[in-house]
Amino acid sequence: MKKQLPFLLLLSVLSGTIARAQFPFNTMDSININNISSAILVHGDMWWDPTAQVAECNIRGNNSRNINFASALWMGGYDAGGALHIAAQTYRQHGNDYWPGPINTSGPLSYATSYAWAKIWKVNLTDIIDFLSLPSHTTVNTPQSILTWPGKGNTYAQGNAGTPLTITDDMAPFIDLNGNGIYEPLLGDYPDIKGNQALWWVFNDNGPTHNQTNGTPMGVEVHAMCYGFRRGTLIDNVVYYEYNIMNKSGNDYHNFRAGLWDDIDIGFYIDDYIGFDSSYRMGIGYNGRQNLNPVNSYKVNEPVVGVTMVVLPGDAGTSYVPAGSFTYFNNDSSIIGSPTVDTEYSNYMRSKLRNGEHFTNDFSGRGHPCKGYGAGPDCNYVFTGDPGDTTNQWSECNCGNNPSDARFIVTSNDFTLAVGTTEKIVMAMVATDTGAGQWCGLTNFDNIKIVADTAWAFYHNTLTADVPAIATGQYISVYPNPAHDKLIIEGINTNGSAPTIQVFNTLGQVMNAAIIKNGNRYEADVSKLPNGLYDVLYRQDGVQQNSKFVKE
Repeated sequence: MKKQLPFLLLLSVLSGTIARAQFPFNTMDSININNISSAILVHGDMWWDPTAQVAECNIRGNNSRNINFASALWMGGYDAGGALHIAAQTYRQHGNDYWPGPINTSGPLSYATSYAWAKIWKVNLTDIIDFLSLPSHTTVNTPQSILTWPGKGNTYAQGNAGTPLTITDDMAPFIDLNGNGIYEPLLGDYPDIKGNQALWWVFNDNGPTHNQTNGTPMGVEVHAMCYGFRRGTLIDNVVYYEYNIMNKSGNDYHNFRAGLWDDIDIGFYIDDYIGFDSSYRMGIGYNGRQNLNPVNSYKVNEPVVGVTMVVLPGDAGTSYVPAGSFTYFNNDSSIIGSPTVDTEYSNYMRSKLRNGEHFTNDFSGRGHPCKGYGAGPDCNYVFTGDPGDTTNQWSECNCGNNPSDARFIVTSNDFTLAVGTTEKIVMAMVATDTGAGQWCGLTNFDNIKIVADTAWAFYHNTLTADVPAIATGQYISVYPNPAHDKLIIEGINTNGSAPTIQVFNTLGQVMNAAIIKNGNRYEADVSKLPNGLYDVLYRQDGVQQNSKFVKE
């Protein structure tokens, strides 16, 4: 069993410090539609099972070999008087800052209300398609996932253990056929999900306790959706996590940051390195050595895993702001150890050590121990180099650090979260296919960046085509992405007229890419296109759809 100290602390807390009435909820479900299976919990944490104390995030088919152990949303900012407000989650050994349910603007959310909302709603796209094919809808023929969806005004909404919910505010998104703002599944309304499978849940930072950080609550409510696609292509190695962060307090927050804390474990838990690619705003984990430990070890077929920030506050069109920080800490009590108070959590989100000193770039060549806090200039990101460059780039591999059980934090830059506003953050967990020799000295970040490219291109350009419109029920699939020589376009209405398909560059110019029909799909020759980002525009019988792809 890994991480003995936190779990012993957890048992101690549950037996004494936290009153029984305020036990956290262990409600969980998993996204498991494609190559990755990852668990979600209702307290703002994910990727682990707190009851069994084991990882629940793996490449499907490798259930005993995890790719992550635990993760959670961290966020914090300052009010007009300069006071810090913060919320974070780790292993629950000190308590919980987040609780399931919408925020209570008049005071802390009650335990009973939080219990009723301690549910994760799961919907498959196939359920929606089947639902749309029905001539009429009843409580009998409507799938429970659609009938009990927590949309505003749904009289059939159900929470934890079937608890009826009265929902008067906007909650889970839905397709509103008559435009009255009320979710009415028996009149044909249905969940507005992304991907082939989606999970939705809601949590806030002003519940029965706020004792993970022991900081001052912010009064924010988070609507979260996790989703994945199944296409038989590289997008199957991606899971998205979308957070809508709503300020329901009376404070305008400045220098607000939000991001992901990740205890990344690839197989065995003490053999990992971490790295950062700033162009993708991506924290990366890979094995520091070949590990033949019989417990949870991939031995020779380990993947490389990343978390890329696909959407951050401040992004505008195709202009993307940089990440705010990429830092880490160890499972100890050193200046680079586990945070214990609110300011230390905040420091790690702001490129600082526990004691407030800035992280530094202390890389001075291969073989020199460099851990981000030795002699060198201040930096916002640590371990920014590719381990494939064994001489010139700052990586843990080139530093010769001991592989460890590090946890990283990747955050947004500073932004303002004003009263009554909502900001969105979208992250994607990406993983390479399992393959031989993906550890220090034998790997680089080329393959994980290809998967990240796919995650970015797919999110920013094809999501609107993935839930079928009632009128057509059609959507296209474009792969492989990135493409090298040939691009496949399929999922087209074979009973309709011949489509018109064109390829455009980012300037809107039509590119010379020969397109031929091959059975029920189309193939575009992109071999002569310069490397870059392109659009496929598809028109058929009055329907127009587009999808971006990367040419490499």
